[in-house]
Amino acid sequence: MAEDASLFSLRDARASDMPYVDAYAYAEGMDVIPSAEGVRVAVNADDVPVGFLRIQRGRNGVAHVNPVVACATWRGFGVGRALVEEALSREGELRLVARGASVPFYEALGFSPIPWEAVDLTLVDDCDGCEMREECCPRPMGKRLVEGNAG
Repeated sequence: MAEDASLFSLRDARASDMPYVDAYAYAEGMDVIPSAEGVRVAVNADDVPVGFLRIQRGRNGVAHVNPVVACATWRGFGVGRALVEEALSREGELRLVARGASVPFYEALGFSPIPWEAVDLTLVDDCDGCEMREECCPRPMGKRLVEGNAG
């Protein structure tokens, strides 16, 4: 399905959005998101969240995506892409640890592999001790805008 930005809009998350955010995170096997701080939501015409992205600032000052999730029924409508592209335009650079099936999504958005040392590991789950590391295949990735162009 093609992206249709008229189907949703983006805004800062509110406390009342967090049950949706947490449900979407839980459906992907993630823990609850501790607060609405740094969270942007994509909302449908009824102002109900259909996806979210959380930005955390690393010790190095760089914005880290942790995570971006679209409601399963909204996948393919450009929700995740819109959230990531907006965050990139605001921040200028994004870093993250992509896992499993999310790697092709980030590659399609122009993210490329970066060294583990470039990611603030205090912001991501500990991959070293995870029993699902081989299945998950965590990959540090990043993207930087350079003079308005992807770089």
